[in-house]
Amino acid sequence: MSDADTTIRHETETGASFPASWTATAPSREPVPRSIAAALQRSILDGELGPGAQLPSQRDLSEHFGVSRASLREAFSVLEAQGLIQVQPGRGVFVSTEGARRTLWPYSHRASARDAYEARLALEAQAASLAAARVDEEGIRRLAATVETLAQACRAGDIDGMATADAAFHDTMLELSGNPLIASMYRSVREVMVASQSLPMTAGTGLEDTVAEHRAILELLRHGRGDEAAAAMTAHIRAAAKRAGIDV
Repeated sequence: MSDADTTIRHETETGASFPASWTATAPSREPVPRSIAAALQRSILDGELGPGAQLPSQRDLSEHFGVSRASLREAFSVLEAQGLIQVQPGRGVFVSTEGARRTLWPYSHRASARDAYEARLALEAQAASLAAARVDEEGIRRLAATVETLAQACRAGDIDGMATADAAFHDTMLELSGNPLIASMYRSVREVMVASQSLPMTAGTGLEDTVAEHRAILELLRHGRGDEAAAAMTAHIRAAAKRAGIDV
């Protein structure tokens, strides 16, 4: 019997068992999906649920925590983005092996990765629209330089270099929006936003798509097409979130 098996204490009428550390009701001080994700995360990282362990069914988990299946699926999306679990259609949800895990989201005490992407949709789409109307040739040159650096890092397989260039593009675009309040709001949470930009790159997939999306935004800014630039930024942020396993 594994260590994970020995920590199972609670059982439902259907026979599903849960680690003893799981409370039957999610904490009320934070959003439900985040609190459920935190409970599952603790069990995995503390070894209550070992690599390869199968989680109880969504029905049993929903009943145990007293939450909707929609909230549970949102919690799963956070854990899957972190690489802690693998959702296998038709089979269930399993704890990932150590080697399959990606870097954990470092700002869970402040906001989820989903929160970051939602905030970026609100701030950066509008900033792109404003930047398209206000950017000058020097601003375009600066943006183009970040995109070229991003492309070079992609060709070299340099994930850290890509993350740095990606952050530089978004920093510059926010500055070029010409709205000091938008830029200030972004700067106040910049580290969280930059982490959300880097998160999808840790999977090592869609790297060329990332470059193409930035090139498309650059060209729309270059030609002053504000509405289209905003739409392209929205599509980019949603695509980045999707690559991280999150739907926004």
